[in-house]
Amino acid sequence: MLNEELSTDMDRITQLQDAILDLLTITSTSIDYITKRTEFEQTSKNIPTTLQTPHAANRTEYKASIETFVNDIVRRSKDIKILIQNLPKKDDSTNRATRLSELQEELKVANEEYKEALAQSEELLIELQSALDQALGDDSPNLTILS
Repeated sequence: MLNEELSTDMDRITQLQDAILDLLTITSTSIDYITKRTEFEQTSKNIPTTLQTPHAANRTEYKASIETFVNDIVRRSKDIKILIQNLPKKDDSTNRATRLSELQEELKVANEEYKEALAQSEELLIELQSALDQALGDDSPNLTILS
């Protein structure tokens, strides 16, 4: 159960990392598109347009692309916000540490019970060997039970 929780936490961190990388990629692509595909407009009749972009997109396509970029950035930003909210809280680690201590104590108890059962089985083996020796008598070959 603890491994599942740790795995889930790591999965959330990986998802967050992937979402941030996606956001950075979308942002980079957006900036690249905006700077390389823009069509300069003349804003004043007194100032002529001197820059031309060789592969400029038409105004409709350009505005639709910008809108798509904005929507993608907003959507991915919301995803990141949700992933951050779902990350483990500081109190979670305290609870997990307490549970680990409890599990460690349970493990110590189980180990002691195992050692007692092992000692008891060794005693029973000796008793069984002795009983076999008595049942077969002293003049028969000595049988040894292997453990």
